[in-house]
Amino acid sequence: MVTEIKREDMGPGMVTTAAMAQAAPAVRLREHGGLGLAHLGGVAFPGATGDVGVAEAGTDWSMWRGGTSRRGAVLGDVEEPAHGKVVWKFSKDGIKSYYSSPTVVGNRVYATSAKPGLYATKGAIACLDAQTGELAWEFKEEGYRATFSSPAVSGKYLAVGEGLHTTADARVYCLDVEESANRKRGVKLWSHRTKSHVESSPCIADGKVFIGAGDDGMYCFDVEGDGNGAARVLWHAEGEKYPDCETSPVYHEGKLYFSLGIGGQAVVCVDANTGQEQWRIETPSPVFSSPTIADGKIFFGMGHGDFVNTAEKVKEIRRAALLQKGVSAEEAEKAVAHIVKGGEVWCVDLATREMEWRFETERTVLATVAEADGRLFFGSWDKHFYCVDAKTGEMVGRPWNAHGAIVSSPSVGRDYVYAVTSAGVLLGLDRERITPVWKVSLGSASKSSPAVAMGHVYVGTTDNGLMCVGRPGVEVKPPIWRGGLGGPGRGGWVDDSAVTASGSYAWTGYVGENGDSVAKADSRAPVACIGGAYYVGLSEGERHGLARLDHGKELSNKPVRKWLAPSKNPVRISAAGTEEAVFFVDGRPGDADRALHCLDPATGAQRWSRPVDDGAGGEFFITYDRLFIADKTKGVTCLDISARGAAGILWSAETGCVTGMPFLVGDILLVAETGPARLSALDAMNGARLWTRPLSSAPRTGPVFAADRVWVGLADGVAGFGLVGQGEGTHIPCGPVASRLVLSGSLMACTTEGGQAVLMDPEKGEVTTTIQGAVAGLPPVLTCDEVLYFTENDLRRHDLNTGEDKSTRWCLTGWMGKIVAPVVVIDSHLVFATERRGLICLKPEADE
Repeated sequence: MVTEIKREDMGPGMVTTAAMAQAAPAVRLREHGGLGLAHLGGVAFPGATGDVGVAEAGTDWSMWRGGTSRRGAVLGDVEEPAHGKVVWKFSKDGIKSYYSSPTVVGNRVYATSAKPGLYATKGAIACLDAQTGELAWEFKEEGYRATFSSPAVSGKYLAVGEGLHTTADARVYCLDVEESANRKRGVKLWSHRTKSHVESSPCIADGKVFIGAGDDGMYCFDVEGDGNGAARVLWHAEGEKYPDCETSPVYHEGKLYFSLGIGGQAVVCVDANTGQEQWRIETPSPVFSSPTIADGKIFFGMGHGDFVNTAEKVKEIRRAALLQKGVSAEEAEKAVAHIVKGGEVWCVDLATREMEWRFETERTVLATVAEADGRLFFGSWDKHFYCVDAKTGEMVGRPWNAHGAIVSSPSVGRDYVYAVTSAGVLLGLDRERITPVWKVSLGSASKSSPAVAMGHVYVGTTDNGLMCVGRPGVEVKPPIWRGGLGGPGRGGWVDDSAVTASGSYAWTGYVGENGDSVAKADSRAPVACIGGAYYVGLSEGERHGLARLDHGKELSNKPVRKWLAPSKNPVRISAAGTEEAVFFVDGRPGDADRALHCLDPATGAQRWSRPVDDGAGGEFFITYDRLFIADKTKGVTCLDISARGAAGILWSAETGCVTGMPFLVGDILLVAETGPARLSALDAMNGARLWTRPLSSAPRTGPVFAADRVWVGLADGVAGFGLVGQGEGTHIPCGPVASRLVLSGSLMACTTEGGQAVLMDPEKGEVTTTIQGAVAGLPPVLTCDEVLYFTENDLRRHDLNTGEDKSTRWCLTGWMGKIVAPVVVIDSHLVFATERRGLICLKPEADE
C-alpha cells in the first residue's frame, strides 16, 4: 500500500516540506501547484518488490551515458520534460545514496546504491519500473559493497563495477537481465575481483566487457564469462602502465579509448581485441572526464580538481601528505607546483591524432562532454555550463551561471539540456540559448549524471534516493504580469521573444472609447501586457485611470480601447495581473486618497480596493496567489489574492520607508529601506523580520537576487550581500545608480546619473561593460543576446555575443519627444511612452 501526500503550493520560490519527513516511511509525493525552484525532501517508496509492468524492449545503453556521443538521453516520441517536480523516488533498506548515474532501457531504470560505513559498506543493483518507481528486482549478493559505477546494459547482459574510491579489491559483475526479470531477483553470470577500486562504468561491445579498475588498469572480459560463474579475462592492461584508470571507456571501430587520472594524465587508444596500445596523448593535468567520440574526433575535459576538492584543495592535501612523509617544505612545494587552478576541453582528430583546438575554463572540467548536432555541452567546477562548437572550439552564446559547481555530465535532448549542480539543483536549459526553463531542488547534494527518457529525468542523490523528476513538455501556465516591467528584477523583456538587429515605427498615440484618436493623453507608467491586451495608466485632463487596450494578433496595428477604470489620482506605477484579475495603484508618494484597486479584466469593473498611505511607495508585485505591496509609509503588506472576492490580509509588517519593489527569494522577502538606510529580509509566510543589514547610503533601487547575493543600487554603485545577511559585502563601483537593477541570465544592468548603461557580472562582482550616452533613469532592456538603451536621439542595441565594444542604432526616436516610461518588449515589438506622442510601438525589421 502506498500513501499519497498532497503538497500545497506555497507560491514561487523554494517550498519547504519538512512536515512530510514525519510521514509514514512508504509514501509517494504527488505534484500540486508551485512555481520556480521547488524543494522536495523526506519521502521514499517502499523497498519491497511491487507490481510492475511488463518489461519493454528498448535501445541498448551499452556504455556510460548511452553511446559514443555521451548524450545520456533516450530520444523517443514523448516530449522532453520541462516542468513538474518529483514523480517518484526510491530507496530501500535505509540506503539513500545513489552516486551512480541511472541507465534507462525500455521501461526499466537500472542504478547502483551506496551506504558507506567505517568498517564495511553495502549497496545493491536495482532494476525499477521507469514509470512507477516500483522495484522489479534487486541484486545484493552478500558482501556487495557501496558502489559508484553505473550499469551498462546490452541485450540480456548488465555489467557494472563495485565499490568506492577507497575499495582496494573491488569486483566487476555481469548479470543476466532476462533471467533476473523472470525470477524477480538479480541473477549473476560472473564476477571478477580486481586489485583496486572500480569507479569506472563499463562498456559492452563486440561480445566483450571493458572496464577500468583504478590502479589495476583496464580489463577486457568475455561477456559470457566461463559458464561457471567466473569471469574470462581476454586481456588486462596493467595498472603500472595505466594508473588511475577510473574513467569509462568508449568503443569505436575496433578501438578502445580511455583516459587516465593522477599519475597517468593521458588519453589512450588500444586495440579492443588485444589491448595493445595504439597511441596515447599526454595532458598537463589528470583526465577524469570520460572520452566522447563524434564525427572522427575525440573530446575530453581535464583539470586538477576532483569530485570533492578544488585544485587548490588538492594541492594542499598533496603538500600535507608529502610533509608528513618527511619531505622538506621546499621539495614538497616543488612537487605540487604543477597543480594549478583551471580546466580545459580538448578536441583531437582520431585519424591524425593532432589536437585541433583546446577550450579553457576557470576550473576543472570533470564532467564528460556531451555531443549533439555539432555542439558540445559540459559543466565545470567554475559553476558555469558551456556550449561549444565541436568544429571550431568557439563558445556558442554565453555560459550559463549555475551558481554551483557542476561535476556530473549533462543529458542532451532535442530541445533541452539537463545538468545537476553538486549542491543538488536540477537545471533544464533551452538547448539553443543555454538559458533556464525549469529547475528543481533535489533536496540533497548529487554527483549523479541525469538520464532523460519517457518524458522524465532520472537522477541519483547523495542522501535522498534515486529520483524520477519532471513531466513531458513545458507547463502551460496562465499568463501573469507580476509587476512593473514584468516584476522584480525584470527589465521589460519577459516573453523571451527575439529582438531583431533593427526596428521601425509602428504606431503612436491613444484611442478613445469610441475608437477615435485622443488628442491629448498622458501616460507615465510602463505598460503591462496580459494575454492580448495592454494595461496602461492614462490621464485625459482631470480624468485618470487604468485603460485596457486590445492589440489583437497583429501588434503592429494600433490597439483598440476596451475600457478605462477611473481613479482619484494619475497612475504612476505599472499594473499587474492575470486573465482573472488586474491590479493597480493610483497616485505617487504625497498624493491623497490613494488606493490599490482590483478590476475585472473583461469589464474594468472594480471588485475591491484598499487604501494606500499618502507617503507610501506603493510599489507592488504579485504571484498567482499573493500580492506584496509597500502600502504603508513605513510598512509592507501581503494579501491573499487566490479567490475572486476581497483580498484577505495574510500579514502586515513594519519597516522603514520602502524603496523600489521588494524581491521574493523562496520564502524570503527582501526590502530596501530608508530611515534608516538598510536592507531587510522578512519571512514571506508571516512577515517576521529575519535580519537587517545597514547600507552605506540610502538605497536608490529595490533589491534583486543574483549569484547567491542580494544587490541594491546606491549613490556610489551597487552593493551585494549574502542571503543570510552575514559576511563581508561586495561593492561594484559603477557610479550613482539612476534606474532599477535588471537581471537576465548571468548579467545585471542599470543606468547611472552620468549617462552610462552599465553591465555587471554578479558572480565576479565587477563591471563587464560600460556604454556611454544612455539616458539616466531609464533602465536598459537586457536580453540573453543584447542590451537596448535610449540615448537623446535614438534607441540603440549592443550585441553581447560579438565581444565588440560598440552599439548600433535600433530605431531613431529623438522626434518622439522625451521618454517618460521604460520599454516593454512584447513579441519582438517595443512599447513605451513619450511626453510628446504618448504611447509608442516600434516593430521589428527582418534581419538580413
